[in-house]
Amino acid sequence: MTTATRSTRPPRRVKPAEERRRDLLDAAVLVFTERGIADTTVDEIARTAGMSKGSFYLHFATKEDLASAAWARHMESFLDVGAQILSDETRTVAGRLVTVLEELTRFALDHGDVHRALYGTSGADAVKNDVNERLISMIAAAATAGVRAGVITADGPELLARALYHGYCGAATDAVAGAADIDADELVRSAGVMTRAVFPEVDKVR
Repeated sequence: MTTATRSTRPPRRVKPAEERRRDLLDAAVLVFTERGIADTTVDEIARTAGMSKGSFYLHFATKEDLASAAWARHMESFLDVGAQILSDETRTVAGRLVTVLEELTRFALDHGDVHRALYGTSGADAVKNDVNERLISMIAAAATAGVRAGVITADGPELLARALYHGYCGAATDAVAGAADIDADELVRSAGVMTRAVFPEVDKVR
C-alpha cells in the first residue's frame, strides 16, 4: 500500500483587493512612463503587476480608467507632501512656509515623467485644480495664522500664497514639459528665497 505524501509548500497567499489594485497602479506608472498610454496594452500592465488580464478587469474597466486613477493617486501624494509639512508644529510658521514651497517644487520636478505620461488623462485638469486649491488654502491658512500670531509679516497673505504657489509650481510644470530650460536645483532654492522674502519672520524685519 502506498502512502500519499502531502505537499510541504505553503498555501499561495491571496492578496487583498486593495493591494492588487495598488499593484496595478504601480505597474501602470512604470509602464506608462516608459511607453506612454497609447502604446501600452492591458496585457503588459497585468504582466508587470504579476496578475492575469482577467484580474485586471476586476479592478478597472479600461487602461484609461487605470491611468486616471494613477493620476489621482499622484496628485494625492503631492497634496500629502504639503499637508504633512504644514501640520508639523515642530517647525516655525516661516519654516513651514519655506519648506512647503521648496518641497512642492521639488516633487513636481522629481516626478516630471509621471506628469508627462498621465496629465492628458480624462478628468486630469479637474483633479489638478482641486488639489491646487486645497494646497493654496492650506498655505494661505498657515500664513494668515502666522500674521495673526505676530510671527511673520505679510500684506494679503491669501493672495501672496496663491502667487507663490502658482509661480513656482507653474515654473516646475514648464520645466518638466520642456517649455523652459530651468535648472531644477536653482528653482527649488529660489522658491525658498522668495518665500522668505514674501513671508519674513517678524524678528528679522525689525
